[in-house]
Amino acid sequence: MLLQALKATGAKAGDGIFVGDTTFDMEMARAAGFHSIGVDWGYHASERLLSAGASLLARDVAELRRHIRDVLEKQ
Repeated sequence: MLLQALKATGAKAGDGIFVGDTTFDMEMARAAGFHSIGVDWGYHASERLLSAGASLLARDVAELRRHIRDVLEKQ
């Protein structure tokens, strides 16, 4: 799914940010070369998200916004 999105938009994987709440989301983001942000208010626990490859973890929407802003500023 993420690779198709890259192809459709012409974007580079390293420019993408994927936000998810499952280990499957984190594994998919990592495999596609995206930055991955796990949110701990979903299906899988924080520890599992980090183990599956989340580069960052957000505990609320404000923290998610900060993480996204930080990733974008580093690009």
